[in-house]
Amino acid sequence: MFLAPRAVAWEPLPVAEPGAAEVELTTVVTAISAGTESLLWNGTWPAGVSLDSSLGAYQHPVTYPVHYGYASVGEITRVGPGVSAALVGRLAFSFTGHSTRTISPLDSVILLPPGMQAEDGVFLASMETALTLVQDAAPVLGESVGLWGLGTIGLLAAKLLSPSFETVAWDPAAFRRARAGEWGVTTRQPETQSCDVALELSGNPAALADALQATRFSGKVILGSWYGSKPGALMLGYEFHRSRIQIHSSQVSTVNPVLSGRWSKERRLAKALELLGRLRPSTLVTHRFVPEQAQQAFQQACESPETGLQVLFTYA
Repeated sequence: MFLAPRAVAWEPLPVAEPGAAEVELTTVVTAISAGTESLLWNGTWPAGVSLDSSLGAYQHPVTYPVHYGYASVGEITRVGPGVSAALVGRLAFSFTGHSTRTISPLDSVILLPPGMQAEDGVFLASMETALTLVQDAAPVLGESVGLWGLGTIGLLAAKLLSPSFETVAWDPAAFRRARAGEWGVTTRQPETQSCDVALELSGNPAALADALQATRFSGKVILGSWYGSKPGALMLGYEFHRSRIQIHSSQVSTVNPVLSGRWSKERRLAKALELLGRLRPSTLVTHRFVPEQAQQAFQQACESPETGLQVLFTYA
């Protein structure tokens, strides 16, 4: 629970019994989304903007205190009327917040494949975001890609791109560059006009200016960062207009309209789940905290991101 900027606490909340077509999830692990949740931590969430336009529980503007989070894996421990008892014991992902227990409609949870570990499954939302970014970038075979920001999303996107495209990624944090290298991602700062497609995923408005300078004539920049109310300025003068560079926003709440005839959110989630089984991103977990250490967990994720990657809450 975010009580106020830079203040979180673990507080009891009432949870009902599972009703018709509902399941009870006893949480195993939840993931902090350092990019989005840092806006709540820092108090920079834009006034009047809803937490999430696609998740029913979050379709309201931010007022503290606020319960948030959207990456949880739990064990189905009880089922409501109309739900098969055979599901009890299965692990499932849900787009719900940091809590020990939740009640969710069965059709809103995603069953993990048998054998998938909870710490891999909890990356589903991040993998779906990374897949969306790659689909929006849509480089042509033979083109080069520059990527700014090697947090969890950036690393996943770079990993998806690097087998087929010349991909160069950059992050000012030496720790993150080293982990990217271990994952087979080339890390160096892209030079001026050195890439055909750029992805800006750093959360830093200054990186967008770097991405524009590094993009070739008629290339495109995919903006995945959400800066909230962080100040930023772009020099969109002579060089920008002469370059015919396109800037595209990317957001996982919807499917790219260009792809919507073939792709649905359900298909994209299924593909992201398959990719989790291949990449096993639990190797990106650098910090684990129990819920009672919530203040320390968010300090690590939001105030010292350069010293880590994915921060998890684990529930015994």
